[in-house]
Parts: sequence; structure tokens; C-alpha cells
Amino acid sequence: MTPCVLTPNQEKLWNETRLALVWNCPAFAHIFYSMLDNAHSKHVAMFTRDVPIAATDGSNLLLNPDTFFKYNLQERIFICAHEIMHCIWNHCVLMHQFQRRGKVNYPDGTSLPYNSQVMNIAADYVINDCLIESKIGSFNKEWLHDPSVAVAKDSVLDAYRKLFKQQKGKKPPPGGGKPCDDGTSGGNGPPTKGKSFDEHLKPGTVEGKDAQEAASGRNDVEWQTQLHAAVNAAKLQGRLPAGLERLLGEILEPKVDWKDKIVALFARKVGSGSNDWRRPDRRLIVRDIYAPGRSGFGAGTVVIAIDTSGSIGENELNMFFAEMSGILEDVRPKRLVVMWCDAKVHRVDEVEEAADLIALRKGPVPGGGGTSFIPVFDEMKNYDNVDALVYLTDGYGSFPAAAPEHAVVWGSITGTAVKYPFGDVVEIPAQAA
Repeated sequence: MTPCVLTPNQEKLWNETRLALVWNCPAFAHIFYSMLDNAHSKHVAMFTRDVPIAATDGSNLLLNPDTFFKYNLQERIFICAHEIMHCIWNHCVLMHQFQRRGKVNYPDGTSLPYNSQVMNIAADYVINDCLIESKIGSFNKEWLHDPSVAVAKDSVLDAYRKLFKQQKGKKPPPGGGKPCDDGTSGGNGPPTKGKSFDEHLKPGTVEGKDAQEAASGRNDVEWQTQLHAAVNAAKLQGRLPAGLERLLGEILEPKVDWKDKIVALFARKVGSGSNDWRRPDRRLIVRDIYAPGRSGFGAGTVVIAIDTSGSIGENELNMFFAEMSGILEDVRPKRLVVMWCDAKVHRVDEVEEAADLIALRKGPVPGGGGTSFIPVFDEMKNYDNVDALVYLTDGYGSFPAAAPEHAVVWGSITGTAVKYPFGDVVEIPAQAA
């Protein structure tokens, strides 16, 4: 992306836009200034003629001054808030991951081929209705909006399903937007009411980063922290519309915490060791909190198996390994084994303690072929006193004919979209996928 210089009049119009955004939408303004200045532009947004009107790569806001400033002030606020919502909902990363997999999976077990243009339109329908409901800026009737397909409370994936069915056999819509990735699965879009004003770019586009590296590098903790601050700031000023508060609240407070599920399953299936005041908890002592650590062993052998067929994202693995490290620190198994497997077991590692898992995760990942879970279960027959297996996977592979005697926990990036024949299933959040 090549930056361009604003004229004096465009500078004036942009300053008016920023001030109006701060005054009318403090929640969006906070995210804008705290999270979307990764290109380090003096305008916070990057102005470039490489996009038709507006765009985002999930970390930056891009605007074309020749077209953006043709809209009135309230419409410009709407455009900026629209791009910020894409970033809050992490749409560019999700679209990139769907592009890599080539399909969109649903909780009912069905899947649809991925069409980036259809997904772009689905996301725009949901965001635009949210902004209209919340009276953020002014909606231009030429833009995308169709409550018969999607409203603010709807899932983007549900809107995608409706639009995907509509687009079969239809001619491409006028101005339906460009594909968000490399265009290989863009195709024709469904008939739409209105036109798109923005592009959804690959993660890392503005900063010249590899898309997968940029997607994996998104700091979800920092985003959550800043989003909390944004919501609180808007509430204090009395400028957080009820509809927007509801939607942002769902992002900040998910209904199910997958980490709590893992903790509960391990406590139930493999127990935990006893407390020992002579062995302080290392995770707390660095914060000047002296608490007893675990002593003894709560389990015999615990195995962590990793599906390395290429369908597990970096972010899921990083997050899962970090949590498993803390949980296994409490469980204290006598033996901790890590197996890397796609259609065969490529490598087996043994670590001395749970904290070593994170260091092990940073090494090279072997595999990349098809998927079969059977080799891991066969390999585990060589180990005595196996108490639990945690298998990180999307669930698309060959299962053993019978369940083992030990506990099995599936860490699934597809949730209930796959039916696992045995064991407990813990869903890894979709936003990490």
C-alpha cells in the first residue's frame, strides 16, 4: 500500500471526522487510537489510493481521500465505525483462516465451500445493521443492508449460509466487493441490496507481514483489555447505545469458558496432587505472593497429541499449550508425553514438567499430510499407567474402532461440528482459528 498526501481541505475534513468520531462514538474512538495505528501514520488512518473507498487488514484503517471525502460527515463516521467493527470482530483473520481451509464448518455438522465475496457481504450486512440500530453516523442507502438476510444480533456465519444458497446460479452483483484474500475462491456473489464500500484485506497487508504470521500474532488479551476500556469510557460519557453495548458485551463475556472446562475435566478424571508449603507456587511467587505448590503426583502418564495435518492454527496451539502448562503444573503427572501426528506419529517428546510445554511448542512442527488418530492410540499401548490423552485437532480423521480405557479429551477447533465417538470434547474458540 502506497500512502498519499492529503490536501489542506482534506486535512480539515479529516480533523472534523476524527473529532466527530471521538464525540459521538467514544467506544470506537478508543479502539481507533489505541489499536489501529500500527502503520504509524500521522493521521492514525492510512490514506492511500490503492483502495476504492475504505479497507482494513484487521490492524489498520485505510481510506482513499479522493472518494472517502465525497461523503458527508455522518457518512464518514459510519464508514470508520464499520471498519473498526471488522477489527473488533477479527473478521480479516477469520476470513483468512476460512480461505486456507477452503470451507466453513457449522455446529450441526454441515459445511459449505468458502466464497470470500459472499463472506464479505455477510459481514457487512451484520455490521451495517448494528450501526444503524445504534444510530452511529449516517447510513447511505446505496450501501449493503438487508434485514431479511441478517440483523445486528445474527451470526455472520448464519448470514453466510443464507447468502451462499442465494448465490448459486446467480449473476454477480454490481459492486459486491472484492475477495478478501488472494481471489482464488472469490467467485460470483449473491444478489444484494446495495453495494459494498470497503475491502477486507489479508492480515498484515499494510505492514508487509506474512498473512498467517500476522493472524497468529494478534494479541487477543490486549484487544480484550482495550475493548473493556472503550466500553467503560463510552458508558461514563453516556454514549454507548444499548444495541452496541449488548453486542460488545457478548464479545467480552462469552457464555462458555473453554479453560474452565479443561480444568474441570482434569480434576474429575486425573485428580491433583497435594499442597506443600515448602514448595511455593512458581506462577504466584513472581508476583510476590507466597502460596503452596503442588506435591506428589495426581496422575501417572498424561499424553498430549497434536494433529499436525495443517488444519490447526498457530493461535489455537499457543493458547492451548499455555493453559495446559498451568493445568498440568497442578496435576503433576509422573510422565508427560507429547506426540506429533498427522497420518502417522512423526515424533514423540517427553518433558520433565508442564512448564516445558511452552518451550517445546516454539520448535518446528513435523507433519502436513492426511489425518488419522489411530497411530497415536496404537503408540500409547507402549506406555503404562496412562491416565489421560488430550488430542488437539479439528476432528476430521480416522478414529479407533474402540475407546481406550484411559480418559480422552478432544481439544476441537470445530466444536460440535464433528461427532467424536468417545471422550470429552472441549471447543477451542473460533476467533483463535
